[in-house]
Amino acid sequence: MRELFIFFILLFFLSGCGEYSPSKRDVVNIHGNIENLRLLEKFTEDVSINKASEVRVVNYTDEGDPIIHDLNYSNDKLTSTIDTRADEFGNQLVKEDVCESIKKIDENNQTIYQLEGCKCIEEGINVTHIIND
Repeated sequence: MRELFIFFILLFFLSGCGEYSPSKRDVVNIHGNIENLRLLEKFTEDVSINKASEVRVVNYTDEGDPIIHDLNYSNDKLTSTIDTRADEFGNQLVKEDVCESIKKIDENNQTIYQLEGCKCIEEGINVTHIIND
C-alpha cells in the first residue's frame, strides 16, 4: 500500500513538470526583457557567411506561456521549427518551414528578427520583436 501511495505522489509531481525552463543557451524574450540576444545576433551573422549554426528563441505570451522557436542553418538550408504546444491559448502545434534568410529590421524604435523567403508562409516569420527605448 505504501508503494502505491509513493507512486501516486511521484506521478502528481511529475505531471506538474510540464513547464518549459529555458537553458542558458536560449534567447529568451519575456515581454521585451531579452536575454542572450548575442546568440541570435551570432546566428544571423553565421547564416550571412554560410556557416552552420543553430539557436533556440523562446518568446513568452502575455499569459506567460513559452513559444519555442528553433532555428537551424546547415548545408545552405535554414529550417524554422515553432512549437506552440505549451501555449494554453494557442493552436498547440509544431510548425516547420524552410526559409531563405534571416534579417534584422530596425525601424520605429523596434528591432524585428524576421525569416524571409519561407516556403509555407510567404510574408515571413517573426523570430522575435524587441522594443528599443
